Amino acid sequence: MKYRQWKKNYKKKHGVNPPLELDKRKQRRLARKRARQINKTLPTAAETLAAAAETLAAALNSWVQSIKPALATLCENMAAAFSNVAAGLREESEAVEND
Repeated sequence: MKYRQWKKNYKKKHGVNPPLELDKRKQRRLARKRARQINKTLPTAAETLAAAAETLAAALNSWVQSIKPALATLCENMAAAFSNVAAGLREESEAVEND
């Protein structure tokens, strides 16, 4: 009875039903409803996420396998370029020392 009186007094004073922020009973009722909905949808959502994770892992694995040769070639080319730069610097330093 206390809740009913509070709600009627609020409506009489403000002209509308109390908002959700003030109505604790509505908040509890909505929380229970959301909990039931989550309990229904949680297992299917978990299965969907697990399947998506497996698919993503497979896609990433295949992508890494396809990019490995390109990365190896890049590293070899960079090593050759640094080697050439080092050889050039070595030659220049030897030329300066000999002069």
